[in-house]
Amino acid sequence: MKNFGKQIIIAGILSFMLFGCSGKHLQLNDDNTMELSGCYPLPNCVSSTTWVIYNSTSPFELAIPAGEAWVKIKDVIRNMPRTEIVEEDDVYIHAKCTSRVFRFVDNFELLLHPEQNQISVRSSSTIAIWDLNVNRWRIYELRKQLEEMGIIKP
Repeated sequence: MKNFGKQIIIAGILSFMLFGCSGKHLQLNDDNTMELSGCYPLPNCVSSTTWVIYNSTSPFELAIPAGEAWVKIKDVIRNMPRTEIVEEDDVYIHAKCTSRVFRFVDNFELLLHPEQNQISVRSSSTIAIWDLNVNRWRIYELRKQLEEMGIIKP
């Protein structure tokens, strides 16, 4: 009976790892446009491109020219606590955010669409099914800061 309990715990840990969202989620479409992937219907991800209602958020609408906004947004992300940009270019940012206590790592991604004057955003846990709304809070805080700076529209 003791081994059965251990097996249940191990199976639970493995399922958390299997259902987590790791790596970057940038997709190239048939028309050579890029987009961030949506979220699985699990409460560990928030995206502006998902079809799952409870994982959805709106994209950022730029209030200033895209090139100027992108430079400022990169600076804001670089100054976020426990956040490291692991990949960046003229239209894409992929950052890793580490939680303070348990040191869990989340993926945080932004994709600039200069022709639409907006930014797609996605934040997801790498190993947990439920994230205690940390990813939604991260996007909300970034949105609030960028609105206060006049970079995006309220």
